[in-house]
Order: sequence, then C-alpha cells, then structure tokens
Amino acid sequence: MSTEPKSMSTMKLLLAAIFIIYMYFLIRIILFKGAPFSLQSLWEQAGRMLEHPDRIFHRQGNYIPFKEISRGIEQLSFSDPFSSLNLVGNLLAFIPFGIMVPMLFSQKERLFRKVFMLSFALSLSFEVTQLVLYIGTFDVDDLILNTCGGVVGYAIYRMLVSSGLFTTISKRC
Repeated sequence: MSTEPKSMSTMKLLLAAIFIIYMYFLIRIILFKGAPFSLQSLWEQAGRMLEHPDRIFHRQGNYIPFKEISRGIEQLSFSDPFSSLNLVGNLLAFIPFGIMVPMLFSQKERLFRKVFMLSFALSLSFEVTQLVLYIGTFDVDDLILNTCGGVVGYAIYRMLVSSGLFTTISKRC
C-alpha cells in the first residue's frame, strides 16, 4: 500500500492550514492595523454606513496612482527604517500569498494570471471594505503594492521550483 496519496493530502492540508492562518493575520494587519476587533463592532459600523451611505463619497483617500508610492520612495531613509513602512509593508504582506497560491492550485497552467488576479481581487476587497465600513482609507497605491507583492511572491515560487529547492513540496501539493 502506497503512502503517496496520504502524504500528498497531509501536505495539502498543512499548506491550507498555514494559508488560513496567514489570511487571518493579513486581515488583522491590513484591515484592522493589528488592533482587536469584534464582529459586533463591524456589524454596527456597517449599520451606520447603511444609514448614511453618502459618507462613502466624501471620504479622504488616494485615488491617484503612484502618489503615495512616490512619496514613500522620496522618504526612504536608512537612518529611519520605518520611514517607508507603508511602501515596503504592503509589498511584503502579499509575498506569501504569491508563494502559497500556486501550491494550493492543483491545475498548474496560467498560474501567473491566477496569482495576479487573486492578489488584485484580494487587495481590492480590502480597500473597498475599508472604504465602505469606514475602518481605513482607500488607497490605489496599496492596491498596486499588494498586487506587486503577490507577483513577487510568485516569482520567488518559480525560482525555488526551478532551482529544485521547492520541487518536492510543489509535487506533493
């Protein structure tokens, strides 16, 4: 009796568990900035937005591509490593997403497109949620950086697979 299917399903299950934990922390960091939250408070916030939906259109935000990215690059400083935390953080936050998504898909064709579209869709859902629930501000540059982070993660995944370091893991998943 072969242990290959059992090993494959165990590896896939472990990867799925890691992905769920990663998504939990990503939501906590991006939507709630690490602060505690409750479903009750989100429900109340949604109710307030339904009472005054016009507030959505009067919110501050960045709707100009590369505005905040340019500002972040200008503020880069080696003496102050937190000067561009937003710039680097949004990019780094989605790198694991770009690595794990190809491992979770059993169908291996068009993976780049899937990673790109899923990174974009997840980031867009975060930005729209912040806008609608009034728990942050919409920033088109976050959308760009998060999507780029997913693509960078995919590039890392491809390099690891082509170098042979990831071959056994990717074959098991």
